[in-house]
Formats: sequence, structure tokens, C-alpha cells
Amino acid sequence: MDDQLEMYKECITKQLEEVDMLSSIYCSPGEMHIFDPGVISDFNEFLQNPTNENVMMYLKAHLDYSIKLQCGRQNDKIEIRIELPHMYPLLENAIVIVHTPLLTKNKEIYLKKELELYIESMDKTETYIYQVLSWLQDYIDDLIQKKASEFEDISTTTTTTNHEEEMLDFERLWIYSHHIKSKTKRQEIVKEARNLELSGFSRPGKPGIICVEGTKENTQEFWRTIRAYGWQKISLCKIESARKPRDKMDKLRRFEGFKEQLFCDDIESNDGVMNMALFLKYLENHNSGYMKKELFGLE
Repeated sequence: MDDQLEMYKECITKQLEEVDMLSSIYCSPGEMHIFDPGVISDFNEFLQNPTNENVMMYLKAHLDYSIKLQCGRQNDKIEIRIELPHMYPLLENAIVIVHTPLLTKNKEIYLKKELELYIESMDKTETYIYQVLSWLQDYIDDLIQKKASEFEDISTTTTTTNHEEEMLDFERLWIYSHHIKSKTKRQEIVKEARNLELSGFSRPGKPGIICVEGTKENTQEFWRTIRAYGWQKISLCKIESARKPRDKMDKLRRFEGFKEQLFCDDIESNDGVMNMALFLKYLENHNSGYMKKELFGLE
């Protein structure tokens, strides 16, 4: 057995052992939910005969689940979404996303950065989701108690006499992925773009296409964040940039807000293959018809 197959076998074994352990801890009704239990069956099939052919056959989807924790003085529920790339924990980091109405937007952004640092610090020779959940429960309790003013973005509260004349770098990124089907990734893409005040769209399915536009600082932060999620293939297809006064920035935007757009009848069927005619019309309606060549090689 080659080294890569050994790695797959070790990682998948650890993931199954971990989810079994978590299921015994978070065993109350509604406390833990595995989104596709069939993935566990596929993983077990792979472990019975770990070959390169069976990697392609049985390791199509990631282990994706949620766990509800109690936080705060009122024992409010928060939902933690977890997605495990196939090479977790040895080579890839777990994707951990917190869903809660208990935190302000700035607190959420702060928590996200602290969570990333905490995960980076973990011993990657063993699984670590239980440690992350325990850390989150304590950390969120502390965040809830702190004043929202402690997390204000200083840049939004400072003013200058030439505020409108301040020059900013505008950027539009076109991102192409082999596919976007994970519900966890889809939710996080939308959430991240909106938190960074970017406009554009995400097209899940196969292929997956994302367009974000806004300040260069924020578009680059978005790209740094999502490309770390673990993809079969993802790349920047085109970068468009301009430099304008702050008060002229919104005139460069082609999209209103950030939304997930579906250009097919059913994202779950037929691998979510898009209706090309609908997508090309959408591009034309947003002054981006030229991207059909950049994305698909169409004239």
C-alpha cells in the first residue's frame, strides 16, 4: 500500500472513531446531527478494501455534522457545524463554523479569528473536535459577558476631514471551483462575504463559481479564508481592479448585496449541473457577459 493510501486509511479511521466518541457524548435528542449518514457507510466500505479505485468510489463526500451546545446564563443553544476534509487530522484542518444569535457581528468576526488560531495550535497527530467544542463553550460564555463596545472596529469610528476624497483600491474576484456542494461551505461563503460587506454571488453545484467585489482589503481576506477550506480544485479566474475615491466605490459595484444563485432546477440532482443559458443571461444582466470566455472558453 502506498503512502497516500496509508494516509487516507489512518485519517478515515480516526474520523470514524472520533464521530463515534462524540455520538456517545452528545447523545440527547437533537444534540448531534450527521447530515449524510451514508458517508459513514462509505468510509467503512473503503476501510475494508483501501485501494486507489475505492478512494474515488467511496471518498466522494466529507463527514459533515452539527452539534448543539449550551452557552450563556440562560443556557441558550448554539449550533456548531463541522466538516472534515478526508486528510483531517494529519494534513488538513477541520472546518468549524459557529451559528448563534448571541453574538454581535464584531464579536462573531473576533471569535472566528480566535478559533482559527486555536485550531492551528492543535496537535495534528490526533483528532481534536472535542477539545474545540469545549474551548468554544467556555470562550463564547466569556464573549457574551463582554461589552460590545470592546469589539468595535476602530476604522469605522474614526473620521478625517478628507473622508470622501480618501482613495481606496476596488477589486472584483472571479473564483472557479470544480464544485461547491457542501452545505457548510455554501453557508460560510455567504456569511463571510456579507461580514466583509462584499457584493456578488455564489453559484453552487458543478462547476462552482463565486464573484466578490468591494475593497481590495476585504476581497483578499475573503479569498484567504475560503481557499483554506479544503477543495478538490479552486482558483482565481480573473481579477479586476480600480482605484477610486471612497465616495465613488459603490458606483463600481455590479451586484446588489451578496446572494447564492442557483441556475438549475435542483442543486441536489444531476450533480447540480447549471443551466448555461440562465447563467449567461445573468452575467449579461450584470455587465459581465465577457466572463463566459474567461470561465468556459465560450465566444
